[in-house]
Amino acid sequence: MTRFLLAISVSAVAILSSSCGCCTSDSAAPKLRPMPTFKEIPTTPAPVQVEYSK
Repeated sequence: MTRFLLAISVSAVAILSSSCGCCTSDSAAPKLRPMPTFKEIPTTPAPVQVEYSK
């Protein structure tokens, strides 16, 4: 039981002491660039060819 409580308290201290980056001088990541736009290629449906000679 003592080991269980010790493990829980050690994990709680580790979580609370970890830095989120807001207290340090870490800068925020830059915003993502917009996705490129592509022109639509006009397509026509190809006729389906089926071979029944086999």
